[in-house]
Amino acid sequence: TTVNHSRLSGMFTVLGTCTGTIIWAVVGYFGIAYLFTVSPWLYITLKVAGGSYLIYLGIKSVINFYRSTTKVYEPQSRQQKLFNSWQTGLTTNLLNPKTAIFITSIFASALPKEPSLLIGILSIILMTSISLLWYSIVVFLFSSEKISHHYGQIQNRIQGFAGAAFIFFGTKLLLDNK
Repeated sequence: TTVNHSRLSGMFTVLGTCTGTIIWAVVGYFGIAYLFTVSPWLYITLKVAGGSYLIYLGIKSVINFYRSTTKVYEPQSRQQKLFNSWQTGLTTNLLNPKTAIFITSIFASALPKEPSLLIGILSIILMTSISLLWYSIVVFLFSSEKISHHYGQIQNRIQGFAGAAFIFFGTKLLLDNK
């Protein structure tokens, strides 16, 4: 998003990702790990949705890779709606069952069995802050002209590779029995 649109679009994608982190952290605080244990269909539903979304993104990237008529970097419209950037970050985060498991496992392993509301809120703030910091650094790095220019020179190859990787991981997620 940052390279193809703008730093601002990238930051809205980060905000969407962080919104997803907040949602997963709140759900984790209330014990989704337990819910996944007693209602496996919920986990399977999330896994199928997440795997399907990854495959969709992968196919879209591979198609764009093959449709590309030029090897020269041409930024897409910088007028992408900021809501769309936010929505992309949120959707990607919420449809990732590994994120749900990671966050709930942090609650299960690092916090007492029944943490106080204050501990829960502080944990959610900490997780969201770490996510915000990391992804903001990535946005600022990729929005620099030098890095953006170098990325642009190999963008088509990266897009094709990333698309294939998304298809692979989406398929793996769908076929994984865990």
